[in-house]
Amino acid sequence: MKENGTIKKEVFTLRPLNHKQLAEMYGVSWLTFQNWIKKVENEVGKKTGHFYHVPQVRKIFQLFGIPRKINVSVNDVEELFKSEN
Repeated sequence: MKENGTIKKEVFTLRPLNHKQLAEMYGVSWLTFQNWIKKVENEVGKKTGHFYHVPQVRKIFQLFGIPRKINVSVNDVEELFKSEN
């Protein structure tokens, strides 16, 4: 985002997200995202209540790629894809 000729850095913090929020980030309908997630549910795990926890959101981003509707730095992406020990 540009503001008065300078680039304003936006910060995205991984947090628990629900189907609707994730679908919006990927630019697809809720139903389409539901179909996507069903195919990888054994890798991601079932959501707790209405939300996917942070490790699950990280796994979704690893499987489907970084959504176009968020702005992250290269370091953030590298951190996201580090293997968890």
